[in-house]
Amino acid sequence: MIQLETSRLLLKTLDLELIEAAARRDKRAIEALGYKTDGEWPGPDFYEALPYFRELLIKNGGTKGFDSWIIAAKESREIVGGIGFIGDPDPDGSIEIGFAINESHQRKGYCHEAAQALINWAWNQASVASIVARCEADNIASKRVLEKLGFQKDHSDEQLLYWKYGKVK
Repeated sequence: MIQLETSRLLLKTLDLELIEAAARRDKRAIEALGYKTDGEWPGPDFYEALPYFRELLIKNGGTKGFDSWIIAAKESREIVGGIGFIGDPDPDGSIEIGFAINESHQRKGYCHEAAQALINWAWNQASVASIVARCEADNIASKRVLEKLGFQKDHSDEQLLYWKYGKVK
């Protein structure tokens, strides 16, 4: 397990126990692992991705960090959202980041704070040369976070905006 810390947040890679508890939406099991939840986590998109992240952990024999992380408030240990990468870097060193903050914790700067910490971690991995992201064209909050982080719009299609963030050489 990998853990990052910011002034207000803990970011931890998911392990199989937490993935299984989340897949069952088992609040007691999540709390037995040391976290608090009001039932808002996992959100629908992350819930659907749980089988993918479970298989990735099994395939890799554990985490490499290029998978899913939880975002927890440092003081309360309440899970406020999720963040992570959609698999290992490709042959060109590109990874895709994604994030979601529970609705009750939005507009507090958690997403930007967590994403900045994870991006900083990624730049310290030799295999990473660029980070990409995508969001729905009408998702104003995600667009603002990506712009504030320094991502540049790369292209778009009918539904999504595609973003890129490269290392400054």
